[in-house]
Amino acid sequence: MDPPATLTSTPTPASIADYEVLGLLGEGPHGRCYLARPPAHPGEGVVVKVFTERVSEPAFDRAVRQLRAVAAVASRHVVRVFDAVLGENFAYAMEYLPLGSIAAPARPPARPEVLTALEHAARGAHALHEAGIVHGGIHPGNVMLLEEVDGTLGGRLAEPGLSRVLTPGAVVPGAGRGGLLEFRDPDLLAGASPSRRTEVWALGATIHRVLSGVGLYGELPGHPLGAIRELHSTRPQVRPGLEPEEVALVRDCIAEGPDRLRTAAEVADRIAALRLP
Repeated sequence: MDPPATLTSTPTPASIADYEVLGLLGEGPHGRCYLARPPAHPGEGVVVKVFTERVSEPAFDRAVRQLRAVAAVASRHVVRVFDAVLGENFAYAMEYLPLGSIAAPARPPARPEVLTALEHAARGAHALHEAGIVHGGIHPGNVMLLEEVDGTLGGRLAEPGLSRVLTPGAVVPGAGRGGLLEFRDPDLLAGASPSRRTEVWALGATIHRVLSGVGLYGELPGHPLGAIRELHSTRPQVRPGLEPEEVALVRDCIAEGPDRLRTAAEVADRIAALRLP
């Protein structure tokens, strides 16, 4: 999800298609997220994300196919997607989780809850991979928190990255903010295609940021070009402050060659083991 809303000169619309807009939740370089009320279920709230850039009808069709594929994945660890809209800009509706993301939680989660949310996000990524879908945007802001049926705190993976289907010519799709590049496998900068392997790297970077409070590259410049220059001149480093088992997990996620963990499910199992006494 996008970060918490900041002051903006763009007015909040009263409606988006047939969704009644209740307020602005957040905005980022690619779009704005609104809390809205769907017409068929007026008692419920959903998130409607509206992308900033105009898109062509072919790009809209590609995005709709991607969203339909995500919606068909039977995993409780993936945020539900409901609808896509083509008006002046492309938009889609998804499940609203009021506890926020692990990057901006409504209340600070305890460490075991953080590990559970990270585990669930990794399992959500694996479910997408098994369906042939690469998420393309794994980072702490897309690890959402929710209260499970048993009252414990869990996690869901949100917002499948649509930048690569809406703007397929981008050098690094989804890199609207320099800081988000810390979650991109360096192989992507070298021209590799998004894959299970690059998403294991993203999970490792996400785990590192959440548990240590620092990125693998420290703090990158906010502008994408400055961040890319930094990435080309710096190697990722596991920072102090992690337990030995956590260090080993992050290193196994970002390892080069065959030493890297192969699947997001393996990452999830390793995170689950961290919770054991």
